[in-house]
Amino acid sequence: MAEQKRKQYYAVVHGRKPGIYNKWFGPDGAAEQIQDFPEAIYKGFYTAEEMRQWLEQFSDTPLMPEHLTELVNQPISPSPNEITTMLDDSKVIIYTDGAAINNPGSGGYGVVLLHKKKRKELSGGFRLTTNNRMELLACIAGLKELKFRCSVILLSDSKYVVDGITKGWAQRWKAKGWMRTKEKKAENFDLWSELLDILDQHDIEFRWVKGHSGNPDNERCDQLAMDAAARQDLPPDTMYETLKAKMKQSAIPAMGDRSKFQKTNSNGKSKIECEGQPCRKCATPVLKCIPRAHRKPGQNYYYEYYLYCPKCHTMYMVKEAKRYYE
Repeated sequence: MAEQKRKQYYAVVHGRKPGIYNKWFGPDGAAEQIQDFPEAIYKGFYTAEEMRQWLEQFSDTPLMPEHLTELVNQPISPSPNEITTMLDDSKVIIYTDGAAINNPGSGGYGVVLLHKKKRKELSGGFRLTTNNRMELLACIAGLKELKFRCSVILLSDSKYVVDGITKGWAQRWKAKGWMRTKEKKAENFDLWSELLDILDQHDIEFRWVKGHSGNPDNERCDQLAMDAAARQDLPPDTMYETLKAKMKQSAIPAMGDRSKFQKTNSNGKSKIECEGQPCRKCATPVLKCIPRAHRKPGQNYYYEYYLYCPKCHTMYMVKEAKRYYE
């Protein structure tokens, strides 16, 4: 006889302690909250999405406690039984985590990939980076391990990552030339751009999982990330260090004057003149870089800076940056 499918979530709207529970029986279960409670309102669900839809009917009523409203608006961690069901359905489960000591500082990422009965762990680190960059890089590293199109559930305890995808933030930043506002550039646009490219290769659902809450695979990712961050002789996070050095030299050019982005050369292609413009080859935002000073014999000019694509490594020499030796 097939094993009976169990409900994964229990929502108690009106009871002794309204909330969301992962089990029915026991001192921390939903049953204790509603038994012999007058006019109790509760229901069990197989998925978090079903529960969320049911709770929406109470969102604008006095019955819905404020703290439960906040819970409903937050991502809901999948239960262990739900993870087992996902694996039984041949989905790839990817847990990710990132860390940076002193943030920014030496950082690392950890990844646990699960598929049926197979398991693989990944980790890596950099000498100077940020926590958010490592959270993003963990997702990228995990997804790059997949050799063909897969149905993926990616579990991260970073709301920066999960909300950036599920709420469409990253797509909006990309559509605006990687500007978060008219004056401020979106941070980590290089990694967001790479992650968005990978999303098209798989069927991916991003899910939030509460960190440091006893989930063994999430805890393992945290350990992998911290161990990686503590290694000696870590490589540079080239993009981050380049941007950090550039910020010390001068402020990032504002992108409010969109007329700069409409200039074209004799071939009708857009001129690449400002940091943040999309590379003509791969559409990745270009960076402003300072070249090393190596004067060649007979050379009477140099470029104060150039623009560089971190993805396809194309360089753009800017006319306005050309200088002449005295």
